Amino acid sequence: MTPKFLISLACGTALLAFSQPVLAKDPSPKKLLEMSAGCAYVVSIAEGSDVSLNYGSAEWIGLVRIIEQRTGLDGEKAIQTAKAKYNKRARVMGADEARNHMLKRARDCDREMAVIQS
Repeated sequence: MTPKFLISLACGTALLAFSQPVLAKDPSPKKLLEMSAGCAYVVSIAEGSDVSLNYGSAEWIGLVRIIEQRTGLDGEKAIQTAKAKYNKRARVMGADEARNHMLKRARDCDREMAVIQS
């Protein structure tokens, strides 16, 4: 990742607060980290499923690392929490429905990253 890209990611972090209604109410660093970690996880799953996205999990992990460095929060723990959340969803809803939800969420994350990049 280039320095220009990392700077745009850092500037785009503030935009994440307005990309989802829940985050608009509480744009805390913890919420931003949770959302970014969730996107990093679902986008990595989508990449493994050959879903065509404009932005990969590397960009989301880069954003997680930036938030992690600036806030001192644990990005790896946030990613593991996101993984556990989707594993629980798979047990409750069934694997196929959980997978479809993850792929839809990955497309949503792709649109959110486009907003961050702009």
